[in-house]
Amino acid sequence: MPGGPVRWLAIPLVPALLLVAGCHEIVRQTDRDVAAVIRERQQAALREPIPIELGELDSLPSPGPSAYRYTPNPTDTSVPEEFTTTVAEPTSQPTDTTSQPVGVAASRPTSQPTATAPITSRGRIFTVTDALAYAQQHRREYQTAKEDLYLSALALTLERHLWTPIFASDLRAVYGNFGEATDFDQAMRFVADLSVSQRLPYGGEFTAGAVSTLIRDVKRTITASEGSAVSLDLDIPLLRNAGHIAREGLVQLERELTYSVRTFERFRREQMVTVARAYFDLLRSKQQVLDSEQSYLIFIDDFERATAKYHAKQGTLLDAQRAEQAMLSAENSLEEAREAFRSQADRFKLQIGMPVDEPLPRSDLEDIETIERRIADGTYPLLARPQAIDHESRALDVALERRLDRRTLSNRIDDARRGVDISRNALLPDLDWTSSLTFDTDPDHYKLGGFHVDRANWRTEVVLSLPLERTAERNQLRRSLIDLRRAHRSYQQQGERIRVDVRGAVNEILLQERSLEIQRRAVFVAERRREYAKYRFEEIGDISNRDKVEAENEWTNARNRLNLAKTSRWSAILEFRLATETLRIDEDGVQQPDPDLPGTP
Repeated sequence: MPGGPVRWLAIPLVPALLLVAGCHEIVRQTDRDVAAVIRERQQAALREPIPIELGELDSLPSPGPSAYRYTPNPTDTSVPEEFTTTVAEPTSQPTDTTSQPVGVAASRPTSQPTATAPITSRGRIFTVTDALAYAQQHRREYQTAKEDLYLSALALTLERHLWTPIFASDLRAVYGNFGEATDFDQAMRFVADLSVSQRLPYGGEFTAGAVSTLIRDVKRTITASEGSAVSLDLDIPLLRNAGHIAREGLVQLERELTYSVRTFERFRREQMVTVARAYFDLLRSKQQVLDSEQSYLIFIDDFERATAKYHAKQGTLLDAQRAEQAMLSAENSLEEAREAFRSQADRFKLQIGMPVDEPLPRSDLEDIETIERRIADGTYPLLARPQAIDHESRALDVALERRLDRRTLSNRIDDARRGVDISRNALLPDLDWTSSLTFDTDPDHYKLGGFHVDRANWRTEVVLSLPLERTAERNQLRRSLIDLRRAHRSYQQQGERIRVDVRGAVNEILLQERSLEIQRRAVFVAERRREYAKYRFEEIGDISNRDKVEAENEWTNARNRLNLAKTSRWSAILEFRLATETLRIDEDGVQQPDPDLPGTP
């Protein structure tokens, strides 16, 4: 039959496709439930819910054959050929100053201060805000932090479910063939079992169940037995495991979700400081390349001028060689600066989760001067100097009151106190009350629903178990008391650590402000010295190029130190806001001021 084998092969694929589709929907519904729980808790704990999405599920992966191998992926110990063959090391030929005094012709070297490799530009500036937003979308550590929060909420959804009515059903069909013992009698038994259980708020459980049984004689096609039974069971502890202790698992998981929300938010703010620092370091490296390029061009001009003067018998060989040496040193410094930028860019990409092969040209980055202007016009409010820096006691009070990690440690003390209460309760004797009520049908009348009140069977009992052996519980009580002391010490230690963080952040800002003022003056002096040395060397000619080279190098170093002071000050301000828990950033990387802290822009 045409198409017959294809149809038969497709039959077993239908359940598999239905199962895959059902699993996808189960995962999506789970994500929706967990996201709702997280938003609710973020709103309650932080008053600013942040969307937590783990991404759309593409497929349910299946393990391949390698997943079942006892020794997967054995190591290849061979060495590739290109790692065993060697080539001659490059050598540079020294200049023969006796035959050609200057060493090279008076022309510009082939190396130019341009980008070493063409990189496709994004066509827009990649700002620090873009970096923060990119990190929150792609940084691997951030994804792990989101998953940790998700798992905390996932565990809570299960515990909440266990405190709702739990239904269970079981359908069984049993075939029996009794062989020669009963003349090959054959029977089928059908059993339907339905039950529902509910945990009680202060300990214990209530269970209701119904069982219906039908037995058919297959050989004679008659009903051999038919009946049902309904049972109501109640189990309540009166001493041990009774009271609020019964809900300890739910209470702890509810609080753990709050802790996870705080931990995640704290991680977001710490990540902002980490990414911003890496971005500032990259900008400083970029500016160092630009300054090195400018210095290199100047040294090229000096070399050409010294060479021309030497050939015109207006300069000495020593001046020409010194100019060439300065030019080569500047060229080497430029190459080192370029390589430092490339290395810094790779580390920055790794920091924000960007593929290392992704192009990130210098032209696509902000300038340090641009960031300064944006701070002045209010575009980057979190990099502006907060007035709270001048009021250290106020900053300490705010930090001690609002630090999320300290709040969690304070709550951990209550957790430890509950642990002591639980351990103390475990030393009590077991006093349990159980009660059950059963209805069944008359076995002489085959009817699944034929219940009669007069066939009800009620039973109740109280069981007291004396605590003759409680060594493990005694040790647990002592351990819980130690945990309580540790919780107190951790809370106190965190308070002192916060004081250190805030004071250190304030002092670091003040230090960087003083350093910034000093470096600005140093750059001003270096620029005047540079201009004066250039005038004396080029116009008057009464100094050697050594003085001009020193002035040029000092100007470059002063510029580098000034840029370091600027970026270090911005990082110190972010550290201060992080230490005082006044750092705010939305999911798009936009920096928001903290409205709850007076004196903050």
